[in-house]
Amino acid sequence: MHLTEDVILFTKPGCQKCDYLKGKIPDGLDVQIMDMTTVDGMAHGAYYELIEKDMPILVHNDITTEGAINIKNRMLDIANIGK
Repeated sequence: MHLTEDVILFTKPGCQKCDYLKGKIPDGLDVQIMDMTTVDGMAHGAYYELIEKDMPILVHNDITTEGAINIKNRMLDIANIGK
């Protein structure tokens, strides 16, 4: 099962919360990982106005979610909606 909506997790290298969340992505949920230290990541981050914010941040349907626990719960919610 794959969801068609864009689910983007903005991260940065050396971020423990980012690494934690990468390991908590629910099975079947297609999450695009964006590294905010790359040109592509910064471009996408600028689009969502995330440049000055702390990582990780999840974006789904133009809604941003911050904080590791909030992001983990949001990913679970999105995965359950698609079932």
